[in-house]
Amino acid sequence: MKKSHLFVGLLLGATLSAVALSAPNVTGKWSGTLQMDGENDAKPAYSILNQDGNKLSGSVGPNESEQDSFEGGKVDGDKLTFDVPQGPNGEGSIHVEMQVKADQMTGRATWSGPPPHRGSGKISLKRVVEK
Repeated sequence: MKKSHLFVGLLLGATLSAVALSAPNVTGKWSGTLQMDGENDAKPAYSILNQDGNKLSGSVGPNESEQDSFEGGKVDGDKLTFDVPQGPNGEGSIHVEMQVKADQMTGRATWSGPPPHRGSGKISLKRVVEK
């Protein structure tokens, strides 16, 4: 009887560990491209993310020095969602939805705001390896 309880405990512990390991931690720097719909040239994209459980905050921009901050993002399994306020009075935003696979993530960004600040595009990022 004791062996079966030990086995069940070990099995449960292994299962919970596997689930915890499968959820990505996206904290760090990510670099890649933004391909706007209807445009031929990809633009650089750079994100600095901070994950705390299922909460996400950070900043995004074309490079590490030009960043727009956000808070209130969410991590749900391998999916990220967040909104980046735009404009001096927050009159627009960028809605971002990404899917994480190991050290890469892909997804879409959609701009909403007064014209001409509207549109959407595909984002592809890789984790920046710090040296």
